[in-house]
Amino acid sequence: MRIPTKGVKVTVATGERRPLSPVARWLIIALAWVLTSATVLVGSRYAVSAWVGEPGTVPATALDARSFGDASAAPTDRTVAGSARLVPVRPRVLLDSREVGSLPAGVDVTVPMPETAADTRVVLVEVSILNAKGPGEVTVGQGTDRTVVLRAPKAGAQLSATVVTHLAPDGDLRASTSGGGDLLVRLVGVFEPAQRSDAGRIVAVPPTRVVTLVPRTDGKKARIPLAKIRPLADAGPISAVILQVSADVGSNGGYVAAGTRAGDLNQAVYWSATSGSDRTRSGLMVVPVRDGSVHLRYEAGTELRADLVGYVTGAGAPESTEGLVVPVAPQAPEPVRVGARSDVEVTLGTTDSLADVPVDRIAAALVTVTATGEATGGVEVGGKQILTASKGVARSALTLVEAPQATVRVGSAVAATIAVTPHALVLTG
Repeated sequence: MRIPTKGVKVTVATGERRPLSPVARWLIIALAWVLTSATVLVGSRYAVSAWVGEPGTVPATALDARSFGDASAAPTDRTVAGSARLVPVRPRVLLDSREVGSLPAGVDVTVPMPETAADTRVVLVEVSILNAKGPGEVTVGQGTDRTVVLRAPKAGAQLSATVVTHLAPDGDLRASTSGGGDLLVRLVGVFEPAQRSDAGRIVAVPPTRVVTLVPRTDGKKARIPLAKIRPLADAGPISAVILQVSADVGSNGGYVAAGTRAGDLNQAVYWSATSGSDRTRSGLMVVPVRDGSVHLRYEAGTELRADLVGYVTGAGAPESTEGLVVPVAPQAPEPVRVGARSDVEVTLGTTDSLADVPVDRIAAALVTVTATGEATGGVEVGGKQILTASKGVARSALTLVEAPQATVRVGSAVAATIAVTPHALVLTG
């Protein structure tokens, strides 16, 4: 920063000039000396702060909202290697095998990706298996990077998952199904590399109920006016909402569809039929926002519930590193056991295993929770039930949860073995 070296020159008209007394002259000299010393001091302070600050940051000052009183404090808005912003896109079908015929068991498929921003290597997709030919797993990725995203329990099953997945070196997506059936893959978001951003930052909020829909009395459709949701009141521009949906599915199976308009519901989470007391199924949806609302339609079950668990900032939001995400390579987490009607704190990993992100920079995370129950009962993460554990059967669900110091709390109504897999870490400022 260049510091001015010339003082302000004041002149008066010729007829207004007056000789100065000696006292006045000495007062002017003293005042000029004080002003010059202050200017040099302030200039030196800015210069030193700029020199010791991290590249790409603005030094904190007493007028900076990031400063908490000490003008020389280091800025907290620090960049993290590998950070990205989430760009929600208009949902786009990348693969629907129903158009060409059901896939045989054990098949691997290459899913071509549309053109994305340079250096994009991670995307957000919805993956569904419909009319499964038999029990089996659906995976994404290749080689040692394969991740199980769905487990079909039997022939005829249908189920869905929202997935953070890494692309192959050629830029395409790899998927496979060991049991066969119809595979549906829909692109819903792209993680673009970014060191700071206004749009695309993820903000996790405490789960907030936004819809309870009983089709028998309320009909099958619901509109969610975002202006009436308390956590969004001061959110500023948003580009998408993150909803945890759950349903009493019933004996027919069904689905919930979402979109920006009632006539354009271009996302869906599918569920198989249930029986007995094991009736609740869930899913995560990242729904783009337009015109201040989102729309849902629920088919076949008896009740639908939707909770807001987060949102994605839009263009014009404050620019920051806070809320950027760091995708994490797939890893096999260490399972933990939780007793009936109890909870346990699960560590997501260490700095070394979490893409070199310091644990004190982690505010929240997109995680998959997998539970194998010793009986049937609900499993909660962050105080909200996200799946139902089944006896001897592994079930999984993706959720967005606050994760201070890279830990999350998981509770279970029944004794179960729990594994928590992080996929994307949401940064603090």
